[in-house]
Amino acid sequence: MKITWKFLLTLLAAAALTACSSGSAPTYSELPGSTLAASSGSLPTGTSGSDRIAPQDLLEIDVFKVPDLSKEVRVDDNGNITLALIGTVRAKGLTASQLERQIASRLEKDYMHNPQVNVLVKESTGSTVTVSGSVRKPGVYPLAGDTTVTQAIALAEGLDRLAVKDNITLFRNGKPYTVRLDDISKGRIPDPMVMAGDKIQVHTSGVKEGMDNVRGFVAPFTFF
Repeated sequence: MKITWKFLLTLLAAAALTACSSGSAPTYSELPGSTLAASSGSLPTGTSGSDRIAPQDLLEIDVFKVPDLSKEVRVDDNGNITLALIGTVRAKGLTASQLERQIASRLEKDYMHNPQVNVLVKESTGSTVTVSGSVRKPGVYPLAGDTTVTQAIALAEGLDRLAVKDNITLFRNGKPYTVRLDDISKGRIPDPMVMAGDKIQVHTSGVKEGMDNVRGFVAPFTFF
C-alpha cells in the first residue's frame, strides 16, 4: 500500500500535538547549589536509610588490634548478633554507635581494658527506595549504605528510551522535588543522596511516545 508524504506529515503533526497536549513533566523545584529546594524550603538532607539496625542488616564489626573479634555478621530474624567471647548481643533498634558502646562494655567487663569498637552498617535491608516510571525495572529496592539518586536509578537498571532525563521527581515525606540528571551528569550540581522511604518517579516523554506511535502505525506500510 502506498502512503504519501503529505499523509505522513499529517500523522507527525498529530503526534506532536498529542505529545504537547499530554503535558511535560511537572517541575516542582530546581537544584541550586548543593541541595534540592522547593518553594516550601530545602530538601532535608542526611545519609541514606534509617539509622536504626534492623533484622537481616549486614554489620561490619571491628575491634581495634583484635582481628579475631573483627568480622561481618548479619542480624538474625530476632534482631540479635553473635560474637566471640561475649555471645549473643541485641542489635535491633540500636544505632551503630549504641551497639559499639554495648559491645565495648561487654568486652571491657571480662576481657580487655578500654576496647575500641567500630560498627558499620554495610547493608540496611530495612531501608528501601521506590523507583517508578520510565526505567527498565521499576520496583522497591533496599538501600545498602549511602545511595545517590543516579545509583538508585541504576538499581532499576537505568532509564528506558522514553525517559525525560532532565526532569525527574523525588518524593520525600510527601513533598515533591525536581532532580535534573543532565545537570548531575555534566557536573553542574552534586548527585543528591536518597533516604529511606524516598520515591523516585522518572517521567515519560510525550514527544518520544508520540513518535513511537507514528512509527508503529507506519511500519506495516510500504513506501514506493
